[in-house]
Amino acid sequence: DLDGTLLNTAHQIGPATDEAVQEAVRQGVLFTVATGKTFPSTQGVIDRYGISIPVITNNGTVLNDTDGSVIWDHPIPLDIALESIELARHEGILPIVYAGPELIVAPLNGSRDAIDRNMSILMAHYEPAPHIVDDLTQVLRSDFKPHKIIFMNADDLDGVAAFQTTLANTFAGRADVMRSGLVSLFEILPHSVSKENALAVMLDRLGIAPEQTMAMGDNSNDLGMIRMAGLGVAMGQSPD
Repeated sequence: DLDGTLLNTAHQIGPATDEAVQEAVRQGVLFTVATGKTFPSTQGVIDRYGISIPVITNNGTVLNDTDGSVIWDHPIPLDIALESIELARHEGILPIVYAGPELIVAPLNGSRDAIDRNMSILMAHYEPAPHIVDDLTQVLRSDFKPHKIIFMNADDLDGVAAFQTTLANTFAGRADVMRSGLVSLFEILPHSVSKENALAVMLDRLGIAPEQTMAMGDNSNDLGMIRMAGLGVAMGQSPD
């Protein structure tokens, strides 16, 4: 995992962590990352450690080769994506669609203020600048596949929490609603799709058994791969 695991609270790799990864790579360990973020956010880590195996992005809904090409993906069903977006806009919550390596967003009530406030937080975590469109519904029907959607309002944390409960109830059994990091947002994913699924695809391609892996993470979106790995490690600050 990246945020809260490989990366510290300053979004940087600390010296001790860096040396541990470098030493593992020198000893022949195959190292890679699994993140809820888009592929562009992994590029610096790929370059730093010479990663040669696939990387897991968009919380396990996409498996990328190191050149960014998509090896495997599992997007959200379009009807669920569109329904959740409509509910969010009705509540004044900004939906941000993760479509492969891109972030897609449309202004709320014709104003870009919410985009600017919330995207500044995501971009501080090395996410790319968003692709701003007039109509999310239209572009998702024609141009982009929604791999995950985050719902964000940095100015109303209570509203975000309440809306998370609403969506969890609305899509129970049809999609997974979860927190994976920042308190100002939560996300919706395809039902039963996680970093664990993408890891299983990767290991199958590489001919590596799960027992030969070590996985580290700090939040609920990491739990599946932590349980799957031969050695699974939860960070000290992880929720119970």
